[in-house]
Amino acid sequence: MLAASAVFSCAWAGLNGPQMPRIEGATLAGRSVMLPDAAAGKTAILVFGFTKASRGPTTAWGKRIDEKFGSAPEVVWYELPVLESVPRLIRGMVISSIKNDTPENLRDHFVPVLHREAELKKFVNYDAHDDAYIVVLDSHGNLRYQIHGAWSEAAYAQLQKALDELLQQK
Repeated sequence: MLAASAVFSCAWAGLNGPQMPRIEGATLAGRSVMLPDAAAGKTAILVFGFTKASRGPTTAWGKRIDEKFGSAPEVVWYELPVLESVPRLIRGMVISSIKNDTPENLRDHFVPVLHREAELKKFVNYDAHDDAYIVVLDSHGNLRYQIHGAWSEAAYAQLQKALDELLQQK
């Protein structure tokens, strides 16, 4: 049973974890977003993907996060496909494909990221190309928790525990 479970890695950040690099973009619904500012005063869950193959893991995480926190007023969440390394010539097609594959009711949670890939990889401690990278920011934009890997019940339970503890501190 243990061999069949997904591999994941997680860590608690310190009380005043590093600040997320500022990123600016537009959701797939067309709304301008500046992060972490768009999450000010709320707990933010950010799901990063850096490769085409990370689409599966990021989608699985996003689905579960939306089910639990999609309507929670104290939480915001975004899925952030990082596309800076995609050749400019085909970026529009890639974004269009992501948009077409994303249900309309979730498009406001998707922000394609076209800049600062190197900084974001450092921020999430990038080391596995096709993983989903989930970070939790406190209401001040500080990193409080992170995990990466495929979605699994065990990994989600750890994320849920971290979120519960963080939300109780408010």
